[in-house]
Amino acid sequence: MKQTRSIQAVIFDFDGVVVDSEPLYVAAEARLFAQCGVTVPEEDWKYFKGTTEADFYKIIRTRYGIQAGTTELIEDGRRYIKEEFRKGLDYLPGFADFRQKIEGRYRTALVTSTSADFLDWVFKNTAVRNRFDLTITADNVRQAKPHPEPYLMAMMQLGVGPDETVIIEDSINGIKAAVAAGAVTIGLLSSSKAADLPKADYYVSDYTEIGYILENLG
Repeated sequence: MKQTRSIQAVIFDFDGVVVDSEPLYVAAEARLFAQCGVTVPEEDWKYFKGTTEADFYKIIRTRYGIQAGTTELIEDGRRYIKEEFRKGLDYLPGFADFRQKIEGRYRTALVTSTSADFLDWVFKNTAVRNRFDLTITADNVRQAKPHPEPYLMAMMQLGVGPDETVIIEDSINGIKAAVAAGAVTIGLLSSSKAADLPKADYYVSDYTEIGYILENLG
């Protein structure tokens, strides 16, 4: 028998869910690592996804013994990312149509580990726009993903409970946060394999499948 829920809200992560940014981040990070003389094992790249800027630089300095100062790394990293984003950041395939179909049917939120300043830069300097009812960034919370605080805050501000909410995520930290928040969690395999991600309620390969899940949830 089909499980029916009264879904009232759909919450989206940003990178790898709304925008096709992961290849651009990888290109920028590869430039930064090359500058530092570091070769990153293929299996390590998944650990960078869904982290805050501060956590990313803490991880790479500790994991690879990078001696450059954090301020210098951040300045270079931001420059490389903006250069890559300017080359052609766009929505993930299927997102724009999906967003249009659910408009007016569900409350929506964007919950990201990106800073408010950088997100604002993206909206002003790329083809991507903010079409959400609510936005939660790294600056709005004390504890970033994988802690559930960002998603709990979004649900509280939207006025919905976990059983009324679907969260779409693509990273290890993001899925952990969504599951811990108690919402229906969909893992979008835009740039990861299901085997590399924590357990979610669903794994999908595209937005068509997400549409089917929403219909079946009621």
